[in-house]
Amino acid sequence: MNSTVRGALPLALLAVLVAGCADSGGKPAAGSGGGGSAAPSVTVSPSGTTGAAGAAGAFNPTDVAWTQLMIALDEKTLLLTDLTPKQTSNPGVRELADQVGKGHRGELTGLRDLLRQAGVAESNEHEGHDMPGMVTADDLRALNDASGPAFDQLFVTNMRDHLEQTVRLARAVKKSGSEPHIRALATQIEQTRTTQLDQLAKLESQGR
Repeated sequence: MNSTVRGALPLALLAVLVAGCADSGGKPAAGSGGGGSAAPSVTVSPSGTTGAAGAAGAFNPTDVAWTQLMIALDEKTLLLTDLTPKQTSNPGVRELADQVGKGHRGELTGLRDLLRQAGVAESNEHEGHDMPGMVTADDLRALNDASGPAFDQLFVTNMRDHLEQTVRLARAVKKSGSEPHIRALATQIEQTRTTQLDQLAKLESQGR
């Protein structure tokens, strides 16, 4: 993982995303003007259609930015979990990778549905970005070249970074987001990731 970005504060990161990743060359957030103005909120009706902003069920720019970032982070982590069975002989590592992989695939379905409800077309706003908690191309090259205990060590490092950062982001969107379904999913993600971090810590202690 890129050490220069690991410690970035999640709220600051979300603020950058809302501004359209201007500093990273990304496109402005959907619904924003060319000058980087904030995207309008969108209300989700019971039928799942979108309408004008309102007090309940409204997606604010932080909700949208978080959803887009989580999709990008989860997709990259699936590259790690899919690689794991071929590179490790550790049953605990295999089990955690399988658990995270299955969970992330289900999570991605929910995240994409929320993005559709917000009226935002899915696009990879973070292609080529080395974001905190993201498995990068360099990480994948190193993982592909490793096996056995060496792979397991890289797995633990990358997975910990991902889980810890997504917990931070979940807590951040719970404070700054407004859409109830986003907040509920963030709560679920925080709880699941915290449990997985405990499993990861046990794996790490067993390997010492």
